Amino acid sequence: MLASGLVKFNSAHPDGYTDGCVGFIKAYCDKQGIENEVHANNPKKPNIVARVNGTGDKKVIWVGHIDVVPEGKLENWTYPPYDGVIADGYVYGRGSSDMKGSCAAAMVSARLLNDMDSIPNTVEYWFTSDEEIGGREGARWLAESGRFKGDVCVIGDGNGGGPKAPSIDLGCKGGAGVKLIARGQTAHGSTPYLGKNAITQLINGIPWVEKINDFKLDWPEDLKPAVEGSIDYYKGSTAAELWNIMEHNFYTPSVTCNIIHSGVKINVVPDYAEAEFDIRLTPGSHPTKVVDRIKELVKESGIENLEVVPSRAHKPEDTAGYYESPNSSFADQFKAVINEITGKPVNMKILTGGTDGISTSKIAGIPSLGYGTSLTGQAHQPDERVTIENLVLGVKIFTAFPLFYE
Repeated sequence: MLASGLVKFNSAHPDGYTDGCVGFIKAYCDKQGIENEVHANNPKKPNIVARVNGTGDKKVIWVGHIDVVPEGKLENWTYPPYDGVIADGYVYGRGSSDMKGSCAAAMVSARLLNDMDSIPNTVEYWFTSDEEIGGREGARWLAESGRFKGDVCVIGDGNGGGPKAPSIDLGCKGGAGVKLIARGQTAHGSTPYLGKNAITQLINGIPWVEKINDFKLDWPEDLKPAVEGSIDYYKGSTAAELWNIMEHNFYTPSVTCNIIHSGVKINVVPDYAEAEFDIRLTPGSHPTKVVDRIKELVKESGIENLEVVPSRAHKPEDTAGYYESPNSSFADQFKAVINEITGKPVNMKILTGGTDGISTSKIAGIPSLGYGTSLTGQAHQPDERVTIENLVLGVKIFTAFPLFYE
């Protein structure tokens, strides 16, 4: 199976090398007679596009990523993370759900369209690198260099809900990540009173950054129906006791401290410590306002020698994530195709994680909607897996939409 084959290539960060996956996809395309091109700014992190030419003037592009996050501790996995084991109706392994399974479905879709006598719209399937770190050598570079061109874009990332609760992603959250830096004074571990422990300062400062969880976001009013639809959708996959927290974090930032660095030796009081925070914002919110408020909170703490550093520069006018109108012709047609295939009403939601849609929509200027084959709660987890049922449904949707889009 193609999904299993892709999983067997370790494309995890911090290296995030995608040359193995691209070679696999290219070999498949060449064997099936599918036109393809490799685009690389970094030879170890190439991207590949498979193209099926249509008879009309319109072009649909599909975008998905082939890099993955690290596997973590191996003892937490039932099957080795890069074996691509197929068992009990699932494909297991790192990236199976996020999102090599969806990429495999797109590869099959390209073959099916290529085997047809003619299709009405040209279709390009883009398989990208570096999505997990912002698309530096992948979608962001492809968008900035003008390689993405199309009338509409289907983002194959995220959770499309499968056959029972299908959904379309109108957009995705964005980020306002920060680093909290503490500076102290070094000393010998046997005489800590002669120094100032930066780790202690950092630990005391972290809760002040986390207070941003109660800061009201300023996303636009016209997004309210999508926010309400998202909350209803995620209730179906969230424990009831967590509903209030989930709902709260559409109106306020979510914040989590995920990385801490400090210390040089067990008997040396550290004079430097840093913590990195993943902060997610509902699309349309302004990251600069969030970072400015975090700086105020840290100053209010009264803890000396703490510094807040944004993970990347934002202009005051910048907004987080992206979103498309639920009332566009694109959304109506995409929704109709999924409804016809599944026989179920289609929810319109905002994806909580980020996707390459930020690059295709905000940089390339292509209307972008998401539908993915992943399972809720599987992304970045040990024992990551995806159902074969979802992959088959993905093939149907990725194949049908370009045939009926007009």
